[in-house]
Amino acid sequence: MERRELLQTLTHELESLTRLHVQYGLYGTEGFQTQKSSIKRLIDENGIDIRRELDPLSLNQYRRYFG
Repeated sequence: MERRELLQTLTHELESLTRLHVQYGLYGTEGFQTQKSSIKRLIDENGIDIRRELDPLSLNQYRRYFG
């Protein structure tokens, strides 16, 4: 997968995580934790430097849930 596609996927996953929390109130559910684990695995497996590679909005979302 191309780097740009990986970052787009990560951005989409962070938006989905935010939607689960804000719109649906599912912060404490197993599905929410699974989504967080998936995001963390995507970052770790692909060596994504979140501070350098994410756009400001996605970085803010990342910091909100992983900070």
